[in-house]
Amino acid sequence: MVDANQYINSNYPFPSVNRTIITTLDVSNKNLINTINLGPSENFTNLVNLNTSFNQISAFTLGQLPQFQNMDFSHNLLTNFIIKNALLLPRLSIINLSHNSLSDIGPGPVILTHLDISNNLITTLDLSDCKNLVKLNCSGNRDLSNLTLNSLFDPTDPNAFDCRGTSIGQVNTTSFTYDCRTGNRIQRATTTNKATVTVTNQAIQQDNNNGLYIGIGIGVGGIILIIILSTVGYLIYKKRSKKGIIKIAGGQYYE
Repeated sequence: MVDANQYINSNYPFPSVNRTIITTLDVSNKNLINTINLGPSENFTNLVNLNTSFNQISAFTLGQLPQFQNMDFSHNLLTNFIIKNALLLPRLSIINLSHNSLSDIGPGPVILTHLDISNNLITTLDLSDCKNLVKLNCSGNRDLSNLTLNSLFDPTDPNAFDCRGTSIGQVNTTSFTYDCRTGNRIQRATTTNKATVTVTNQAIQQDNNNGLYIGIGIGVGGIILIIILSTVGYLIYKKRSKKGIIKIAGGQYYE
């Protein structure tokens, strides 16, 4: 096991090594422990990519890194990750924190595009400010039950979103529904199509109702007409019958 800072100071000694020209720092799989410090005094001012994966690093410090875009701290012992001042890392867009012991990562940077926090201990994840997010893996956080995404999050790549192994049921975006229990992604019909179908069904139902009302109207009218005709016929018959009876009884015919 080697202390992370000691390793960096031994392999990138300052000032004999001009750290300002280093754009990629790869210290992965080096059995590093403790804290890694890339603060202002370390002079990695033009660092773009940092890979510290597969170590036992428990914490890190990052200073102002105006060019920094990609960080990989996967497979370490991190328990907390919060960017207190995003202005110090204005270009950080790709973060891999998978396979740690994180319980919280705080709000993500606005420019974040790719985030992998799979296999941690996260229960709540707020990415509502991450309007540029195109890929998210939050799988393997079994107690994660509260996930907030920006409304613009709608990746077209079916492999760009994974929430399996969490306590989340379903995630609905503009174009698909993702079942976090089964991993099934179902393409959703567009809102326009849904509206058309609904309107069409309503129109058909209205036509059916009109036909029903017309049928009922005709039926009732016919019944009334039959009753009237029957009544008139009965009265005529009654009158004629009465006249016949009177004629027979009195021997005379009354008009």
